[in-house]
Amino acid sequence: MKMKRFDSTLLRVFLYGLPAVVVFAAFAYSYSSGVVNHANVYLRLLNSLAGLVIAMWMTLSLYLSVRLMVSAPFRDHVIARLTFMRERDEREVILTGKATRTAFMTTLAILIFLFCLSCFHVSIYRLPPESAVDGKTRMVSLDLGFNLLEHSKQGKPKDTIEKKDIFSYAGLPVSSTTVILLLIVWQIISYNYSIRRLAK
Repeated sequence: MKMKRFDSTLLRVFLYGLPAVVVFAAFAYSYSSGVVNHANVYLRLLNSLAGLVIAMWMTLSLYLSVRLMVSAPFRDHVIARLTFMRERDEREVILTGKATRTAFMTTLAILIFLFCLSCFHVSIYRLPPESAVDGKTRMVSLDLGFNLLEHSKQGKPKDTIEKKDIFSYAGLPVSSTTVILLLIVWQIISYNYSIRRLAK
């Protein structure tokens, strides 16, 4: 019971503190970019306070994320509120199960599609006339790339043939953070759409 109250209190602090974190983050960005005068003592103190608040909020975010993974009651409470999930009777329990299955299946299909897009590398380029292959200067390159870890980009070797790219695709053009956020939003939208469609 005490742990439940503790988690509920931290969750409220996390949610109510989000606007303040956004304001502090905007100020910290302005301070680091030189928009704010660094000579002002009070602004320097405010920047230090902003860093402390953001660090505490990040720590709180990690704690709540871990609790969502390991605590079933806390997870059920938070996720149910987040997705507007209701199970007031047996019919709604059945509909929730079907909608959850649909959301899981569609999300898995999207993940498979994104995995394929992240592995495929396609390049269409033009070679200089002196480097033509069998008299052809336009080339198409297809490749599969799969890396468990991110690697830093290395410079091109000096003996690399100069080529003019016409079209080049080497993975998803968005960041991993954007993909994760879109998948979270998709899960919520997909579940609510499915529950409404099944309830008709």
